[in-house]
This record gives sequence, C-alpha cells and structure tokens, in this order.
Amino acid sequence: MIKTLRQAAALRRKLSEGQQPSLLGWITSMDPAIAEIEVEWGYDGLVIDTEHATFDPPTLRGVLMAFRGTNCVPIVRVTANDPALIKIALDLGAGGVLIPQVDDAAAAQAVVAACRYAPDGRRGISPRRAANYRRSYETYLAEANQSIVVMAQIESLTAYHHLDEILAVPGVDCCFIGPDDLSGTMGHLGAPSHPEVVEVIHDIIRRCRQAKRAVAVAAGTDMKDIKRLVDVGANAVLCGGDVNFMNAGFAAFAANFRAEVGVPLG
Repeated sequence: MIKTLRQAAALRRKLSEGQQPSLLGWITSMDPAIAEIEVEWGYDGLVIDTEHATFDPPTLRGVLMAFRGTNCVPIVRVTANDPALIKIALDLGAGGVLIPQVDDAAAAQAVVAACRYAPDGRRGISPRRAANYRRSYETYLAEANQSIVVMAQIESLTAYHHLDEILAVPGVDCCFIGPDDLSGTMGHLGAPSHPEVVEVIHDIIRRCRQAKRAVAVAAGTDMKDIKRLVDVGANAVLCGGDVNFMNAGFAAFAANFRAEVGVPLG
C-alpha cells in the first residue's frame, strides 16, 4: 500500500500547486466490484462516502482493496470529526480523509492532529493494511505525515464566518465546500444554485486561493457548472459517482427505448 501513500503525496502536491484542477468522484456502493470499475476512469481520487452510506470497517477494507496498484487515491469521508474513525480509515489504507462539519479552528486542529503521527499530531501508531501488513512499517511511518491528504468540509454559515481562522491552521491540505449543507444553513434548503449560496461559494474559493490553500467543491456533472467553478479557482471538483452514473445510464436507456421501440419501461 506504499504506492497508495505515494499517490496521495502526489495528489497533495498537485492540490498545493493548484496549476491544474484535480478530478475527484464519489463511491457510495459497498460492492468492491463497483469501485474496481470507477478507479479505471482517470480520477485523481475517489471519495468513499461512509458519512451517508452504511459502511462498516470490513466493508470499507474491501472497497479500499479495489484501489491497490492503481493511480487513483482512496479518500474516506468519515462520519464525524472523531479520531477513532479517522484512525480506522487511515490504518485500513486510505490515502486521505474528508472530515465533515469543520466549523472552526479548534475542529480543524483536531482533524490535523488525528491524521498525523507525533510529534505533529496524536494518531495512534499501529498501521496494519496501510503499512502492507507491517512489511513496509518503517517506510509508512516515515512518509505518512507528509503524504496523507487532509480535507476539511466547509459546509455551514458558521464555518464560513470562521473561514480565516480555519485557513490559518497548518496541515489542512484542502477545504471542501459542501453546497447542499451550506445552502441549508443559509435558509435555502435544497437550492445550492441559489444566487446567495453561489456568491458565498465563490467567496470561499477566492479566499482559500488567496491564503494559498487548496479548495474543492462538490460539482455534480453539469459541465457549465464545473467550468464555472474551475474558472473561479477551484483546485478540485467532485464530479459524479456510482449511483449518479447508474441513474443517468438507466434514464438514458429508458428514454432511447421509448423513442426507438415505442414501449415505455416500467
């Protein structure tokens, strides 16, 4: 799994340099076969979403195995800013973590501490699968702190109001904007394209880049929206995932079937 660690380090550098946007996507299916399909499609990294899907550690391990030997970085979105959950994800071989609801500097500091070994943090030391079942133990310990991608979700008005202090915390590699949650806290639930929400998103992107911090946005699959976010300055866009593309594929097939055969499906 040292290759995964080094791919994570390369993604971390790419995000830091910010010259070319990174393409990220989502995994919500617990079937490793779906992950095996996704990792071959040119994504820089895929976020395994344990926050909104029913992953347990053995299931997560199975999906992480699908990344082995590929150039795609597995990033685990944990369910909460909890050092125990972060430790499990990293010890199982994640190349990075995405932490929800990072609302202030104290939360950001806790994220970094949970991801780094001492003296830079307080991550417990006993990597198993991440260190190739201890065959690469010394190498993993030597490289992990400089390689693991740490992403903090900025998804509330509270986080927006504390953005400058979050950006001042060393070790947060990338701020991730969650438009859906952000829109809800702004009084526009279910309307992430509302002009007021878009204005805040663009302001977060600009301020992150001014602070020389990477910033990612959940962007869907609309190419105009994606291009707009990249033009504003987003370092990374999270575009599509297993469920999104399955729904889109089935919908397109059903529409074509109706048009060509004249028989509705369902």
